Amino acid sequence: MLDKVMIALKSIGKNKNRNFLTMLGIIIGITSVICILAIGDGFTKVETKGLQDHNTKNRVTLSFTPSSDDDTTSGFTRNDLSVLEGITGVDHVKLTSVNPEASVTVQHQAKKSSAGLNKVPKKLKLSEGFGTTLNTNDTSDIFISKDLADKVFKGKALNKRLVINDNVFVVSGIYKIGDFSYRPDIYVSKTTFKQLFASQISQDEAKIYVKSSASKKRVSKSALNEMKKFGEDAKLGKYGVSHVDQITKSFTKTLNNITYFVAFVAGISLLIAGIGVMNVMYITVSERRKEIGIRRAFGATSGDIRNQFLIESIILCVIGGLIGIALGYSLVSIINHFLPFKAVVTAYAIVMSLSVSTAVGLIFGFIPSNKAAKSSLVGLLKEE
Repeated sequence: MLDKVMIALKSIGKNKNRNFLTMLGIIIGITSVICILAIGDGFTKVETKGLQDHNTKNRVTLSFTPSSDDDTTSGFTRNDLSVLEGITGVDHVKLTSVNPEASVTVQHQAKKSSAGLNKVPKKLKLSEGFGTTLNTNDTSDIFISKDLADKVFKGKALNKRLVINDNVFVVSGIYKIGDFSYRPDIYVSKTTFKQLFASQISQDEAKIYVKSSASKKRVSKSALNEMKKFGEDAKLGKYGVSHVDQITKSFTKTLNNITYFVAFVAGISLLIAGIGVMNVMYITVSERRKEIGIRRAFGATSGDIRNQFLIESIILCVIGGLIGIALGYSLVSIINHFLPFKAVVTAYAIVMSLSVSTAVGLIFGFIPSNKAAKSSLVGLLKEE
């Protein structure tokens, strides 16, 4: 076997330029697949990270969906909280909102618009203005997005007044929203949010933390039954159990399927490369008919001839695949300097690329190799 590999490498080395051009299609195809899979895996990792929570292992999430789309106040109440905390096996319960931002109406002079509003994070990078956050005492200062500033103020919004739900505020900072991130258009201080806007947000999610000794499944079933019976807003909507782990897996699977489909489309170039490999192997077989005849005369079987050319075809494609992987890895390192997330080259992508390269060499090299194996000794000697 080693002798056949060495003969194949020697044969490939004799026609370096021709074989490199043949490998070029493999190199481009594998490089494309590596880059697409790396970007897809990196994006999937970033997006699913936001869905994951270190506390989900011992947590059940109960959700409330109002019957009417216009209902923005129904959900879980303080009485509901007491009922849930009284269930056997529950450690504590926290009421939250799926969408923890208020929908408000903003106005500057005669121009009105709608926007999302939330309390300011601990640190926020501003493109205009000073500071990184708003103090609790800053009840009149706000930060707004560059998009809202362009929409309402035509860009020049710093230190100007903005009316939000009939309350006057002053724009003290402007921030930009990235392409791969989400932020509301307005940030206010935590005190202002609590005093003026928190009441507009319904508590439509109950995070139930389960004791380590209790069954998560049993607690979730009991909580759902209790809310259906005693929930104050039970007649205004429906309660349901949200399985975060299942949502994360489903979301990850969808993103991976999209990535694999795009990679498959990019990998179509390998089909064209395979045709090039078949063509060059036909030429190689034609050029080496004398060698085939001599080997057959010295006792080489049809299987030996077939395997020799098949190994040569596979090695040609594997070398192209290895170069494509190296080039793809280098290209991903360059791309990472321009992406808002880190593209990741996984072991799966490398193994798949090598497998595809080997398969291309095996499939498209079989017919020329089989032709060489079936060449009759008499016909080969007559040619000489």
